[in-house]
Amino acid sequence: MPVPEAAGENPEPTVLAAVERALSKRRGDAQREVEAILDATLRVAERAAPHMPRVADIVAEAGTSNQAFYRYFSSKDELLRAVLARGTERLHSYLAHQVAKATRPADQIEAWIRGILAQVIDRNAARQSRAIVGNLEEGAAVAAGQDSLNRLRGLLREAVQAAGSAQVDLDTNAVFDLTFAVLRRHSQAGTAPSQAECAHLVRFCLTAVGIASEQ
Repeated sequence: MPVPEAAGENPEPTVLAAVERALSKRRGDAQREVEAILDATLRVAERAAPHMPRVADIVAEAGTSNQAFYRYFSSKDELLRAVLARGTERLHSYLAHQVAKATRPADQIEAWIRGILAQVIDRNAARQSRAIVGNLEEGAAVAAGQDSLNRLRGLLREAVQAAGSAQVDLDTNAVFDLTFAVLRRHSQAGTAPSQAECAHLVRFCLTAVGIASEQ
């Protein structure tokens, strides 16, 4: 015969397990819905550029509703920041993988530089990135991916330190800023660096850090 639970006692494990199963399914459904909205935003923003994408077009592309959209995002600006932050996080994962495959510090720095520039060499990724960043204020664009940008800088710093740099932070910042300046120039112009330009940038940065290039 069931025994009434005493007031203030913790729920039984079977109750907690049932609740967790229900919550897990809801979390999974919510994650898939958010991912669909973010992916749709990239496609719609690219088609609408240079104009701001419309929420109606985004939800139609994602196969969802306005109600679902505003369940997760309070505004289009918040959505665009989320898209940019996710993109920067994915870039970090890609770079971490590329850098981890290299053994020599010089090769790690080169992998980092080329990985950053790949974002404009891949024309589809470049168009989508321009469409998102172009609809955000510069300060908001930087803030959206600031944590991930700092992690990107951290990957580079480890390689620069391993290379024996006498001024690790200054060298890291110089390579970081120069590489992103090249990325930004090509992104704004809708162009991509040639292999010769990529190779020159790598040699220039390695020389500045004090590493002889084997190229």
